[in-house]
This record gives sequence, structure tokens and C-alpha cells, in this order.
Amino acid sequence: TYLCIHYIKNSGTSVLFCFIPDSIFRSSCDSVSKSTNEKLKQGIAVRFHGEEGMGQGVVREWFDILSSEIINPDYALFTQSADGTTFQPNSNSSVNPDHLNYFQFAGQILGLALYHRQLVNIYFTRSFYKHILGIPVNYQDVSSIDPEYAKNLQWILDNDISDLGLELTFSVETDVFGAMEEVPLKPGGTTALVTQENKAEYVQLVTELRMTRAIQPQINAFLRGFHTFIPPSLIQLFDEYELELLLSGMPEIDVEDWFRNTEYTSGYSDQEPVVQWFWEVVKGLTQEERILLLQFVTGSSRVPHGGFAFLMGGSGLQKFTIAAMPYTPNLLPTASTCINMLKLPEYPSLVVLQDRLLVALHCGSYGYTMA
Repeated sequence: TYLCIHYIKNSGTSVLFCFIPDSIFRSSCDSVSKSTNEKLKQGIAVRFHGEEGMGQGVVREWFDILSSEIINPDYALFTQSADGTTFQPNSNSSVNPDHLNYFQFAGQILGLALYHRQLVNIYFTRSFYKHILGIPVNYQDVSSIDPEYAKNLQWILDNDISDLGLELTFSVETDVFGAMEEVPLKPGGTTALVTQENKAEYVQLVTELRMTRAIQPQINAFLRGFHTFIPPSLIQLFDEYELELLLSGMPEIDVEDWFRNTEYTSGYSDQEPVVQWFWEVVKGLTQEERILLLQFVTGSSRVPHGGFAFLMGGSGLQKFTIAAMPYTPNLLPTASTCINMLKLPEYPSLVVLQDRLLVALHCGSYGYTMA
């Protein structure tokens, strides 16, 4: 038994097509909601209105189109991350009166895709994958939506606030329907002082407010739909990186686009032997290793829509940059992710460069420290 889903795909001049922009998402939502879970699990057949084609290729196209519609800003369901490559639930999605129903539908679509081993053309923030898996978020996850705020939280953890004369309480001012209100992070938080001893708790509670509490209804609605097809006990076998690969597959990285949109500084140019060795090594990397390199230098595993020319830094567009560093034996490459800069030592040979780069990628492509 197969469920047949019909919806308008092509534009036209007939009056019949006047509501086409809304029909794909909403008619699919309606068709899925009217079917039983058992039928959806048995199989899905999709036919586009006015076309004869059916089969798995059409099903893949349906998931691909719905992926784009789920993040369509007209529905106000998801917002882009700070670097423009991933998405997470919009805390103001209630401007759409049907937002929770649509979040549940979005969860059903991703659950169905995973159940039927179909890939979706959308990538979420690490924090949202953690929400799907039931993994607690941490302050580093804040950087995906507000890099400066994440730096402030890092600063609190790195410094002895008792020596700086700061007076923080377990509360924050936040926008509540257009008005700034003081929100306690825990019972009695407006009068509870943050100290050197409890500052880690403060940072975690602030993180949970920004990343979880602010979008809890959206998360709950999404998970209701997702768990219809994928039970929590099954999905929790994976971590957030594995879940991303299961849902969206391995992203493709265009090395030529990368090369064209790279800048050089500190004495390097694209004619330097070490730079030419670097690109030779990059061309020989696997897709997974290229993603690790991108993560190592930019903090993100995704290329923005439009390619490397649209990489974002801490203060706007910032191209991938390779800077020279003096070479000493066994020195590894380092990076400044806020400005997308790879600090590449002047290695004496391609072999040494390749060895040191691969060590850096496989041992240090995730996680942050302060320089």
C-alpha cells in the first residue's frame, strides 16, 4: 500500500494556479496529516500535478522541495545561524498562527526521511541536533546564533569575576513580545548573586534560556512529529554529528571555488611553494577531511549558499585566509576561526605539510580555545 501525494509543482496562467506558492507545503502537510502512520511507513509515492513521473526519484525531489519550504522565511519557522549555513527554530515563530502544527509536520517529514533512508537538503545547528537527541546544550552552542554573546560567556568562565567588581544575578533581560523584561534563570534568581563558585551554573542556565527555553514549544512540537516514526530510544544511539550525516549526508565542497575565494597575508601568495603544496594536499583529501579542514579554520562544517565568497567572519563577510608562520619542527597549523584564518607554517616539503595538517585535522578540528 502506498500513499499518493499530489500537489502543484509547475506554474501556469490558469486561475487554478493562483495559490501555487502556498500549495506545496500546505497540501503536503494536509496529505500527511490525513494518512495513517502505518501507511506512511509502508511507503510513499509522489506524483506532481500535471506530470507523469513517479518512483524514488520523484520521492527524493519531494523531500528536497519540502526541505527548502521548511526553512522558507515566509513561514517563520526557522532562522539562519550566524554564519548563514545552518538553521534552528525561530523563537518568534508564533507570528505564524499555525507554527506549532507546522513544526510537528516538519518533524514528521524528517522522521519519514530517516525512516525511508531519504536525505533532506537542510542542515541544522549543532544545538538543534542535540535537542532532537536529548543531549544538553553548552555555552559553545550559543556561537551559532550570537558569536559575541558566546565570547562573553567564555570571558566569564575564563576570568575571576570576584576580582572585577561585577555584580551579576541569576537573571537576564530579554525581549518578551517587544518589551524588555527581567527573566529569572532559576527560582529567586533576580536576587541570587553570581559568584566565582557558581558562575559555571550561571553560564549553563543562560545557555539553556537562549538555546532551549526560548524555543521549547517549537522543539516539543517538532519532536512529537519526529518521534512518530523514529522513537527516542533508537535515535539516541547517535551523536549530533552522526545524526546530521544520517539526515543530510556528506556535503560537497568545491575545491576550485575554495581556491578562487582565498586570500593570503603575512608574506604568502598563491605562488608560494608551501601554498601550492597546501592546495595539492587539499585536492587529495577525502570529503570528510575537507569538512574537518573547513571546521578547523572557520568553526563551521558548511559552506554558505553561494559558495566560499559568502563566508562570514565575526564582523561580516570574511574570505578564507592563509597566513604565514615561521616553521619549527613538529609545529602544527593553527587557526583563528573568528576571521577564517589558517596559520600555515612554512613547511620544508609537501610531505611534512601533509603530515602536520592531517594530525591537526584529526586531533583538533572540533572544540575551541582562547589565543
